[in-house]
Amino acid sequence: MSDSKSGQWLAAKPLPLVIILVLSVIAWQFAPPEGLTLPAYHTAIIFIATIVGIIANVMPTGALAIVSLAFFVVLHAGGATSAKGAMVDGMTNFNNPLIWLVIIAFTIARAFTKTGLGRRIALLLLSKFGQSTLRVAYCLGVADFLIAPATPSNTARSAIVSPIANSLAKTIKADDRKLGQFLISSSAAINDASAVGFQTGFSGNLALIGIAASVAGINLDFATWSTYLLVPALVLLVILPFILYKVISPETKETPEATHFAKEELKKMGKVSAMEWKLVCVFLGLVILWVGGPTLGLYSTTAAFIGLAVLLLLGVLTWDDIKSEKGAWDTLVWFAVLMGMADHLKTLGFTDWVGHQISNFLTSTLGGASPLIFLLAMMTFYLFLAYFFASAIAKVVAITPVFMGALISLGVSPMLAVLAIAGISSLGCNLATYSHARNPLLMGYGYHSDGEWMRIGLVIAISSGIIFMISGLLWWSILGVTI
Repeated sequence: MSDSKSGQWLAAKPLPLVIILVLSVIAWQFAPPEGLTLPAYHTAIIFIATIVGIIANVMPTGALAIVSLAFFVVLHAGGATSAKGAMVDGMTNFNNPLIWLVIIAFTIARAFTKTGLGRRIALLLLSKFGQSTLRVAYCLGVADFLIAPATPSNTARSAIVSPIANSLAKTIKADDRKLGQFLISSSAAINDASAVGFQTGFSGNLALIGIAASVAGINLDFATWSTYLLVPALVLLVILPFILYKVISPETKETPEATHFAKEELKKMGKVSAMEWKLVCVFLGLVILWVGGPTLGLYSTTAAFIGLAVLLLLGVLTWDDIKSEKGAWDTLVWFAVLMGMADHLKTLGFTDWVGHQISNFLTSTLGGASPLIFLLAMMTFYLFLAYFFASAIAKVVAITPVFMGALISLGVSPMLAVLAIAGISSLGCNLATYSHARNPLLMGYGYHSDGEWMRIGLVIAISSGIIFMISGLLWWSILGVTI
């Protein structure tokens, strides 16, 4: 049946889809390059076509993942000799514990919105410390950091923090457009910084953990991640709002209205509810289990299941809440498919092959440069690749295995390669209006034109990259991680 509005019979964008399919079919006819097996080559064609489809927004990512999975299985792209074997290859990552950690964290994050606890945290900070424009930005940033360990969706955190920033801008001085622009831009910048600091602050981090274990042999649990990356993330929290304050220069400097607004909103919310107290207790318990998991013999996903079970038993979340968390189930499908293909590319040797090609090119181009120069050059390139991706997670899955392998081939220590990529993966999401799913939400408040967003985003990306690499390298050297 045709769409009654458009009359289209195809649920995808026809032209980009046809171009991708035609190019894929043509590539399929050629023999693989020297050093690659046929299964590695065929899997790479389907994987690259999927990533290009995501970038071109051919259709929803989950739907595109299903289409790609069908091609992968039917064509036996991974080299399976039986139909069942091909299906098993395609479905292998649907039981990946890290993916289920993402799903559970999504549903736990829903509790912060449902109970109002995330909003209350932000308002409490503002009621105490929101006496100036810069302080307001810091309060919003700290609130983002406080809920980040249980909120793997940057968009979900933005949906909690940004409406408060918008309301404050309108309450304090509605005609100071730069005030709103500053508060929203600062919230966006810190939204990425908080994702750097916690393993569970960004769903792409969990994909990166799996990639790091596969490619570099590095295992990062919650405590280890925070030990190495929370300090550089906190440096970003301290410095970025100040940089944006100087760059955007809002007219309004003092904001006594902010504390008054926060106190009035807290009055409307009333006393902390029983549900909020329950969520606080479960949240703190979860963090303890994640940090102490190795000592207690608990895997991080096991701890997440325990937390979710307790929230269900206490009535903070209902089964209907779990079922209606569309973002979680959408992520399960496309994340599992992409991670599965990325794992196959590593197993089949494609990732190592590309890594060696890049390292050979850089070695011949940069001559006898040190591993540090290679690291900085590749992280700069990786940062600006955000211009070509509408999904930060897709960038992580598609690019990080190759970059990680290449850096190690160029002499960078595996741990340093993993840590640098882990931080830079969360930065650059403000470079373009389409670089992150939360950006249309933030632009919808009306403080930025497309050009303004991208100019300010460039400032955020460059500043974040420089600050992170300097503070990170210094902190990691203190912890004994060297080039």
